[in-house]
Amino acid sequence: MITTMHTLIAVRHAKAESAHLHTRDFDRPLAQQGIEDARHAAAELVRWYPKVSAIIASPALRTSMTAELIASAYGWNPDRVRYDERIYEATVSTLQDIVRELDSIDGAVILVGHNPGLLELCFELTSGATTRMSPGAVVIIPRNAAAK
Repeated sequence: MITTMHTLIAVRHAKAESAHLHTRDFDRPLAQQGIEDARHAAAELVRWYPKVSAIIASPALRTSMTAELIASAYGWNPDRVRYDERIYEATVSTLQDIVRELDSIDGAVILVGHNPGLLELCFELTSGATTRMSPGAVVIIPRNAAAK
């Protein structure tokens, strides 16, 4: 088990359905494969981080579905997931502000978001070690690095 104190767990939403002519990007749900992948990733998160303090996500459908699958793996009611509309289409600067706000929360915090902003945030916080975040990817970042 990994110590969870001051840990940021960045999660890109799992694989979503393709965009359709009459579907807004915001309203795209997870594909069946994305649901399965998110459940698997959530089970691994629980194994490595059995206690998390908060799950914060973009309110877009694919991120909310991913966040709620993670919450379910922790035995949480989906109502415990906090949604922040700033995460959808966020720049790295906006995500940095959100991470700074999370610093007051003790323990591990899961942030479910979107590329390119999430990738740019992880690239910066891992000193360039994170160069790709596929759908469903998870990046673990000590929050002392995240607070920079």
